[in-house]
Amino acid sequence: MQRSSASRNVPRRYYRPEQRLCPACRSTLIRHHILWRKQLVLCDGPVHVTSWGYRCPNPDCSAVDVVYRSTDAEQLHLTKHQFGRDVIVQVGYWRFWQHMTVTEIHEQLTEVLHLPVSARQILDLLADFLALLRAAQPAKIATQQAQLAKLHGLIIGIDGMQPEKGNLCLYVVRESRLGLTLLAENLEESGALNLQQKLFEPLKALAAQLALPILGVVSDAQESIRLAVAASLPGVPHHGCHYHCLRDAGEVTFAADRAFKTDLKQAIRRSLRRLEARISKLLTDDPFRPILADYAEAIHSTLLEGSVAPFDLGGIRVYDALSHLAASLNRCREKGGMCFWIGSSASPTCACLLPSNASRSLASGSGL
Repeated sequence: MQRSSASRNVPRRYYRPEQRLCPACRSTLIRHHILWRKQLVLCDGPVHVTSWGYRCPNPDCSAVDVVYRSTDAEQLHLTKHQFGRDVIVQVGYWRFWQHMTVTEIHEQLTEVLHLPVSARQILDLLADFLALLRAAQPAKIATQQAQLAKLHGLIIGIDGMQPEKGNLCLYVVRESRLGLTLLAENLEESGALNLQQKLFEPLKALAAQLALPILGVVSDAQESIRLAVAASLPGVPHHGCHYHCLRDAGEVTFAADRAFKTDLKQAIRRSLRRLEARISKLLTDDPFRPILADYAEAIHSTLLEGSVAPFDLGGIRVYDALSHLAASLNRCREKGGMCFWIGSSASPTCACLLPSNASRSLASGSGL
């Protein structure tokens, strides 16, 4: 079959083993056969790669049947995969460290790197990246074994993350002091028996391999985790996570603040709509019109404040910001004026008076 012009223009690379001599008899290795050849998509573009296998030519050598291959060639790709390992790692870095979406990653690959890849293939590359991470985890643990030995034991942190109800729950097991991930498992069922078999038994085997005792466990108050720890690690202290405890303790305050913010926004928006209608009726050359419009825009921005549980209370921030705007308007007031906004029923009544000249402008613009 005749190759297309695009295929003929793809650069070619040939790889041979890095070692030149047979380790058994020191004879010079000779080329024997092609191990594999295929077109790969690397970060610098498509390339056609051929990897040669070499053997010892000495028939009396004890390693005569050993096939030697290029380490560099094997590191370029994953078996039966079209994309190079560098592309897989780059996609994983963009997704999990730079928090880019699949669409953004696809744009980077096609528009910046000019690689032939579809949006659907991005998901396959992300799955390959996660597989590489999992395969590399034992080596990562081995590199930190010296630091683990200094701890004289493991303090285990366990957390389960479920993106949406009905999806698999990811359980991550870490050494809390080093932040080192020891295990990670996607589990369909989060019962105590399943956790015991899929998490704690492998954890005990890993601790025995590292020759380190498990000194304690930290997790949330999930009942199945507590039962699994009691069954698999009897006598090991099990402590509740401070973050989860504080989050639960702050839920009552957070809910009250959320209700307060809702009431406050409703009260302000009713008055704000009437005020904006009056501002729009002012003459375009009225000197107070841009000032009042700026205040109205500032109030709009303030009402967009959000909340983050447990202690980042958006309602308090909205009330404080509106109070500062009220103080600013009061400083501008000369005398008299008109009511600008009234606080919600959930808060003390708060009135703010516009400057009297601005009040007259609003009154004349609205026909009052």
